[in-house]
Parts: sequence; C-alpha cells; structure tokens
Amino acid sequence: MPRHTGSGLARRAAMTLAALARDGEVDLFVVPVAGGEPSPPDHVLLEAARIHVLSLQEHLDPHVALIARLTDPLEEARAMERYPKPYLARFCTAASAAEVFDWARICPPTVVHVMRLYLAPLAGPFLRLAPAVRPEMVLDLDDDELETRTRLADLCRLRGEDEAARQEERERGKYETYVHRYLAAFDRVSLANPADAARIGRQFPSARTAVVPNGVLPPDGVPRHEPSAEGPLRLLFVGTLDYLPNADAVEFLCTAIRAALHDLSSREIAIDIVGAGGEHLLNRFGRLEDVRLHGYAPCLASFYAAADVAIVPIRAGGGTRLKILEAFAHHVPVVSTALGAEGLGAVDGRELLIGDSAASIARACLRIKSDPALARHLACRAGALVSRSHGPDAVAAALRRLRGRRVGP
Repeated sequence: MPRHTGSGLARRAAMTLAALARDGEVDLFVVPVAGGEPSPPDHVLLEAARIHVLSLQEHLDPHVALIARLTDPLEEARAMERYPKPYLARFCTAASAAEVFDWARICPPTVVHVMRLYLAPLAGPFLRLAPAVRPEMVLDLDDDELETRTRLADLCRLRGEDEAARQEERERGKYETYVHRYLAAFDRVSLANPADAARIGRQFPSARTAVVPNGVLPPDGVPRHEPSAEGPLRLLFVGTLDYLPNADAVEFLCTAIRAALHDLSSREIAIDIVGAGGEHLLNRFGRLEDVRLHGYAPCLASFYAAADVAIVPIRAGGGTRLKILEAFAHHVPVVSTALGAEGLGAVDGRELLIGDSAASIARACLRIKSDPALARHLACRAGALVSRSHGPDAVAAALRRLRGRRVGP
C-alpha cells in the first residue's frame, strides 16, 4: 500500500501515486506481498479514484500451497528451491492477472504502471492486447534486481551464511528469467539509480530504460537543533530491521563502528536506532548503555531534530537509499558507505561524508560533531540537492517524461 512512512517500497509507491494523480485519474490495485498495513491512509483515499486490494489468501499459487503441505522441512525447502518464480511472485497467478484486468476494464486505462519486477506477470493480459488498443505499459523496477541479489549473496558470505548466499543466488536466477521475459515487452522500464538504468541498458539493449528518482516530502514538525561541538555525539540509524542490509548495518554500527568511536575519542556517544522488526537485534544490543532501539515510529521528526549525524553503514542493497534523502530533507549531516550513497548525485565532502571501514566512518562522524561549520555546510548543500532533484516536483517531472514515448511491441 502506498504510504509516506514505513518501508522504501511503500514510500516510492506513495510518491509515484501522488505524482501520477497530478495529471489524471489513478486507479490503484494493491498486491500486498511486501506486508504492511493494507488499509489505505488518508492521502491515498484522496489521490486514487478507485482502490482494490488483492486477497492473498485466495490467490496463492497452487504449487506453493502444495509445497506448504510437506511435513519434512528439508523437503519443503528443496521444493521451494525448484519453484520457478521469485518468492514474492507466488501470488501472481493467472487468476490474479485476470482479476486485475477485469477490474481495470470498468475504467479502461491509458497507462498501466506496474511497480516491481515480481508483479510483471499481472500485466500479462494488457501486454497481449493488440497494439491499437493496448495502454502504455510502464514497469518500475526500482532497482536492478540481479545486481541487488548478487550483493545480498556476497553479504551473506561475508557474514559466514553460505546457505543464505546460495538461496539469494537461486532467487537471482529466477529474477533473471523474469528480466528476459518482461523487460522488452514494456514500453518503458524505470529505475531509481542512474547506474542501475545504465547497467540494465547495456545488458538488455531491448529494454527502454529511464530514471525516476526516489523522492521525499518536505518535512514538518520539530525544528532541527543548531550544530554544536559540545555534548555527546548523537547518531541516528533509520530502517526496516528485518531487511538484511539494514540488520547488517545495525550490527556493523553497534560492534565495529561503536568500538572505533570509543578507540578514537573519549566523547560520549548515543546511538538511536529506529525501525520496525529486528527483535534479534534488541536481544543482542538492547542492553548497551549507549544504544537505544526504538522500534517503529510513525513520525521521525524528533529523532532527526536531536541527531548530530544520520549514519548509513549499508554494505548491500540496490536502488537508492530513502533514509539518506530523508536525512538530507531534515538538514541532518549524513555519513554513509559509498554503496549506501550511490545513485543520489551526492558528493563526498559536499553533501555528505563517505567512509567504508569502521574507522573511516567513525572519524567522519567525530569530524562532523567537532566542526559545526562543516555540519551546517553539509546540511545546507544536501537540503538543496533534495529540493532540486528528489522532491515531489522532480518525481512528477520524471514520470511525465515517460509518457508519450511508446515504442510498441
């Protein structure tokens, strides 16, 4: 469900819906495979002309239902390995696609905008229409799923989780099948990260790629405090903690980076971690006196207002990081890994500071705290970048550029 709070997927959907609603009537069909509250928030009720939510209970692939009946966990795992679709596509059946198509025929669309590769099968009935009556077809990949899965497998191996790495590699193979099957069939394929779009364009020349940036709303709420060299160094990490790259970032922060901070300085530190999930992280780090895990918070303004640095020690993932854009919008200085900051157009030393080792990240955080002028400079430049390239107007303009470029099958 599109939502301006919560996961990156929900927030990208919310920005997309708002942008499309500026220019026409939008019918919203939600397939809630990524979890979250399926009931629409107020802004969705205002922006969508019609809303329908697919019942997952009624549309689970019969093959997956049969696999779930296996009593031996090992046999069940092996059967899911052989299941040909990506795991998140297990509700994308022929019946699901027919329900989307029949619902849409009440008000025939001129554009069909599908969010994420795993939902591409639901566009099948539209893609099979004759060119003269087929709507424009847009597939928002968001990120390069093949690159993301490779990175996740590498991260699992770095963590010593070899079986999890093999699972990511198997899932990558399933997504590769979808890439070959669907990318050329759509009139436009959009991604958040220019590097992802360029890579997809090189590897799959028949895909007509474009960049639609991630965006954030201008913040309101608690005013940000003036940077000061006094007091403790307050670090903030925001993210859904059941997602492996975020969980790994928290572990990296609370172990190696935290240790480096204590080695490099006697300054008191306070680490605030905000996000849903992550019970295992609470059990592991919840008793540390300088770490606080807050769980899900619908409003983050007070956390950003109190933070000296928004820290993003991400070591895997794809697309672009909304957590960085959100910190930029709140005028909070950011320290990130190079991977965490990719695709945003932010430059080390201009809008943020980059570090990839625990020591370099720790030094960057301490540098911002000890130099209020640097903190103000980074926050000012970062805020300008968001306003220029990642606000609602930028997202709407990018989506408008997609339209009217139909190539056809």
